[in-house]
Amino acid sequence: MAFSFLKGLSRSNIVAQTQEYCIDFLNNSRCKSLPFHSVQHTQDVYKYVKTIANYEEVFGADLEPILIAALFHDTGMAETYKDHEDKSVVFAMDYLEKHNYPKDKMEIVKSCIMATKMPQNPKNQAEKIICDADLYHLGLESYIFRNERLRAEWEQFFNRQYSDEEWFAINVEFLENQKYHTWFGKTVLRNRKDLNCKMLKERHEKYKI
Repeated sequence: MAFSFLKGLSRSNIVAQTQEYCIDFLNNSRCKSLPFHSVQHTQDVYKYVKTIANYEEVFGADLEPILIAALFHDTGMAETYKDHEDKSVVFAMDYLEKHNYPKDKMEIVKSCIMATKMPQNPKNQAEKIICDADLYHLGLESYIFRNERLRAEWEQFFNRQYSDEEWFAINVEFLENQKYHTWFGKTVLRNRKDLNCKMLKERHEKYKI
């Protein structure tokens, strides 16, 4: 009886345990020094999942695997930048198996992590929530600042220097084509994202020949 209670208690704290594990993992990998996909990014996405899920009325056991996916979704960057989602899934599955996490919920974690891969194409509510959380920053006032961090990161990993004209053109196209999938994304985030896109267009015009 005592063993069963402790096992149940362990499962009920799985999100807290996973958060501690993933943050420690990221802090002890190259992710610690990434300009954009930093430890802070993972913490932000975790927080944004909670915000969006609240509006989607997803709580408790249904929310749990999405939060775990948020914590693991960029851990693969510790080893690879391109297609890091695949490695993130490997890390997540290995960790969750050791914690006897239910197989059906492991599949949700896996699908949510893979859903964040660009171009995003979420198939269900859980995937839609994490996808919008991962691109939540597009709808923030701090978008321009965060986007410059991404620019520095791409220059570092792809060994490519982007001119202002090139960078603004790339991001204007991305913002115009990107679509949010949840109610919160389509209303709250989209409005600010459209303003950010307008701002980028104005800056881009200055660099056109």
